[in-house]
Amino acid sequence: MRKLENEDRSTNALEKSRSAAKALAVTARKLRFSTSNRSDLYRVVGLRPRLVDRVFASLRVINTVSLLIVPPAAAIAYYGFIASDQYQSEARFTVRASTPALGKDQLGRVSGLPSAKIIQDTQIVTNFISSRAMVEALEQQLNIRSLYRGPSVDWISSLGNDATYEELLEYWNKMTSTSISPSSGIVTVKVRAFSATDAQRILTAVVSSSEKAINDLNNRIWRDVIVTAEDNLKRSTETLQNVRERLLAEQNKSGVLTVEGSSAILTNLLTSVQSEKIALEQTYAVKLESISPNTPHMRVLAREIESKDAQIKELQEQIAGSSDTEKNLAGVSLDFQRLQFEKQLAEQQFASSIRTFEQVQFISKQQLMYLDPFLPPSLPDAAQYPRRLFWILCVTFTSIAGWVASFGLLAIIRNKIN
Repeated sequence: MRKLENEDRSTNALEKSRSAAKALAVTARKLRFSTSNRSDLYRVVGLRPRLVDRVFASLRVINTVSLLIVPPAAAIAYYGFIASDQYQSEARFTVRASTPALGKDQLGRVSGLPSAKIIQDTQIVTNFISSRAMVEALEQQLNIRSLYRGPSVDWISSLGNDATYEELLEYWNKMTSTSISPSSGIVTVKVRAFSATDAQRILTAVVSSSEKAINDLNNRIWRDVIVTAEDNLKRSTETLQNVRERLLAEQNKSGVLTVEGSSAILTNLLTSVQSEKIALEQTYAVKLESISPNTPHMRVLAREIESKDAQIKELQEQIAGSSDTEKNLAGVSLDFQRLQFEKQLAEQQFASSIRTFEQVQFISKQQLMYLDPFLPPSLPDAAQYPRRLFWILCVTFTSIAGWVASFGLLAIIRNKIN
């Protein structure tokens, strides 16, 4: 009986040993075909993972949720259901001059490129569109803040209620774009808004404000030119008046109205006195043959001849003598010629200043620069922004790439720790 019991026990022990050996073989096969990850080994053998393995497992879950699931879901929710439609209006124009008074550009004439002045004004216009001055002008004309916020505009695209001018300017530059064609000088301006009519209204105001700004700039330049022309005219008037006063003072001082008239009078008077002297000398010579020179009549003739000689000498000194006490006609003529020359120059300068002033006044009253919008602000038919599918795909692919990169980085860090 005992022998049979011993045999049964031996049989049971043998079966248990075989079962344990089979279980170990299965476990070995699982370990051989499993990965080298320690957490898999723990899972196979039924052991509890370490803290670091639990941390990395949590990081993988968080990484998957935050990078692979949340961004695409948020992009789909925002661009698919929340984002407001944005309409874009486009206008194209060129800057033109209404008069050739702005100058000639030989390089532009030969090459066909816009003149230097037009290029400069075009650059001024494009910079003005993206400046704070444009924002302030639109704020006065359209109350642009109200057009970029409201209940129909989503909170991400909307302009803040308490936005400063700096924030408004930054927002404005995001909603506008400008470009210039180098060969033709054509300016293309695009403006976005949350309704088609608002986009067209804003762009129309942009074009008119830009034209006003470029003409205001030219008006300031012409105002400075007018002030300069007025100063030149005033100086030339004062110079001419001064020369005329000096000439009048010289005439009053010398008693000579004109050198030519006084010279003619003195010459005629000298000729007459010389003729009278010759007649007296002839009479004296004839009578001297029969009358003594000491007789009273002959003495009177002699004194008359001497008087005529004195008159002739005085007249000659008045015309061109060497008297130091009084100015002769030659000296007066020299002063008159100098004053007449100064007067002639002053009159020419005065006439030139008047012509320049009149031309500047005429040109300054014209509109010298024009914005020629050959493509006026358009009224968009459909919303062009946001590009919903494009941004959803961009966010999705970026999310996948970030998730793959971060997952690989976690694997590298985990292997380093092991």
